[in-house]
Parts: sequence; C-alpha cells; structure tokens
Amino acid sequence: MAIKPKYRKSITIFDIDDTLVITKSKIKVHNPDTGFSAELTPQEFNTFKRRANDNMDFSDFRNAEILKSGKIIEWVFEILKRTLMKGKPVGVITARDNGDLIGEFLSHYGININPNFIFAVNDPALGFTGSISDKKKQAFEKFIDMGFTNFKFFDDDEKNIKIAKSIPKKYPGVKMKATLIKKKWIPTFESYIRK
Repeated sequence: MAIKPKYRKSITIFDIDDTLVITKSKIKVHNPDTGFSAELTPQEFNTFKRRANDNMDFSDFRNAEILKSGKIIEWVFEILKRTLMKGKPVGVITARDNGDLIGEFLSHYGININPNFIFAVNDPALGFTGSISDKKKQAFEKFIDMGFTNFKFFDDDEKNIKIAKSIPKKYPGVKMKATLIKKKWIPTFESYIRK
C-alpha cells in the first residue's frame, strides 16, 4: 500500500523502559519443571530465551510508584521535551500493558501528550498479536492510519529498531529514523543512587 500524502505529518515516538526511564521493575521468571528462577531487567529480558513452561510475572510494570520513582534518562527525555516545546507531536510505544499508567508517569514529570498517541502494546484491549516487536509494528500501523508518515523512533531493543526500519518497505510513502538507545548509554539504576 503506497501512501502519497499531500504533506508529511511527523511524530517522534519513544519507548519507556530503558529509553526514557530506568526503574527497579523486574520481570520475574520461574520454571516449575526445572526450578529455574530469575529476576530480569528490561535489558536482560530483551535477549532472554524463553523456555517451555517458563512463567512470567510482569506485575512490577503495573506499579505506578515504581515507574514514577525511576530515574529519567536525561538526554533522551530532553529530546522529548524539546520536541513538545516546538509544538510537534510525541507518541509512546511501550511493551507495558497500561496506557493510562504511561500518561500518569509523563504527567508526573509535567509532560502531557495526546492519550491517543500512547500505545501500551500488551494491553489486551488493543488486540495486537505476536511478539513485542510485532505488536510495536502494529502500533506504528495505527499511527500511519492516523495520517503520520514521518517517524523518529527511540528504543533500546534492536529487534524493535529492526522492525521499525522495515515499515517503509511495506508503506513506501513512510519515512523512519530509528535510533537504538545502546546499553552503554543507559546508566544502571544503582549508578544513580551512588551519585
């Protein structure tokens, strides 16, 4: 499907965890068959190989206080604030499952964005399917349906960056500049505490 807009409608989109903020949120993994148990950071989860019968607990990611007490990644947050100050739209595509929680988090820092531009891709109400990357692609397609054709995207997961960069192949009128927030650019939560 080729998109031929009369004008190019731009938006800058951010992931949340390990892109805008570092939190103490962990994904708890337990496998009753093997006895394996672990608590993974979002970065560790990006490369975790799930096995049969692994039980995942994402409850930390539903806790507003954990999110609001996280440490902002200042240089990325500054890009978000400058984009808004220029009057340009900002969106969020996150693996979390509650868009209202994301709105509350941003509001806590004085940031208000259109709630229709927040996609918490694991929210069952959205009906997205597949892997996190697949769901994020479906969120981008929702933005395209809204008329956006020029994207800047910031995320810490290479799989999400790769899938974002594939979107212009399916939608030739769309432009995508995707920036990987590299692990070496993300301070640990503990490094903030030592300051």
